[in-house]
Amino acid sequence: MSGMRILGAPQRYVQGPGAIARLAEEIEIAGGGPVAIVIDPVAQGILGDALGRNLPGARLLQFGGECTAAEITTRAAELDDARLVVGIGGGKAIDTAKGAAIEAGLPVGIVPTIASNDSPTSHIAVIYTEDHAVAEVRRMRVNPVFVLVDTAIIAGAPRRFLAAGIGDAMSKPYELAGALACGGLNFFGGRPTELTRAIVGRARDILLEDGDTAMRCTAPDEGFERVVEASILLSGLAFESGGLSLAHSLVRGFSAMPQLSGLLHGEMVALGTLTQLSAGQGSAEEIAALAEFFDRIGLPVTFAPFGVTEQQDFQRMAEITLTAPYAGNYHRPVTVDDLVAAMRALDMKG
Repeated sequence: MSGMRILGAPQRYVQGPGAIARLAEEIEIAGGGPVAIVIDPVAQGILGDALGRNLPGARLLQFGGECTAAEITTRAAELDDARLVVGIGGGKAIDTAKGAAIEAGLPVGIVPTIASNDSPTSHIAVIYTEDHAVAEVRRMRVNPVFVLVDTAIIAGAPRRFLAAGIGDAMSKPYELAGALACGGLNFFGGRPTELTRAIVGRARDILLEDGDTAMRCTAPDEGFERVVEASILLSGLAFESGGLSLAHSLVRGFSAMPQLSGLLHGEMVALGTLTQLSAGQGSAEEIAALAEFFDRIGLPVTFAPFGVTEQQDFQRMAEITLTAPYAGNYHRPVTVDDLVAAMRALDMKG
């Protein structure tokens, strides 16, 4: 089976300003209700009235703040007779909806209200501990039946979230290269398709061309739409059907550090990408250019500002990183010492 090329994707992807008005239609296309909606408090504040008008029979289940195993089990117990689970909000509310759907054996639809990471399109749910460290990864049998992205809502969110989404997406060319270099398989147990390779290159071009202006715009324009699509759809397809490498493996190590617990997933990935390049994949010029782009849009590029300066902290992050299943997807084997040196080099460059 390892010789097979496999690509997975959501059944439908809908994006644009005002797209939330299509939610009832997308639910009907997916097979209809009853519907249970896992929603975070911020999303409910934005969309609660609209959901009440357009989906009067839907059950609203409150997301408790962290995507833990206990949170998922609690939400799954509240699904009642639902035939479809819909996740609305940020990445952790979305992953909680996926987790509840996995436990109940139901399909899931996704409505992200921020573009902070590429989880909406995937069949993967990342589960955390109560202390916000990555605990495990769970998988649905198939990808979401729909992903609905209202860019008017995305544009109204703090730009820090969009920057994080760009940081998450910018890792993909380097992570795919790492996976390809050692024959690593993607999240479907197959090799990347030619389409996946094309997607990675197009996403990178969009983010570098339109990322700065998207961070400054006040309403969705064509550049903003491209950046949102690159951060959610293109990046999501790229990581699942391409493969991950050190950048995302490092998130495991970073998330275990109290000093870094306030960072968003995409902010951690940005640091992870620079570390991956620093470990030998990138030239000094490439690292400097990427760090300058990240810094310009507000992403972290060094560890010292967060109080991570001690050798034992870097050692711990490196040790945890190497427990990730895709840590070996790199052009050469890496050790704890290699990662420590790569992380410390960023602070010296910064």
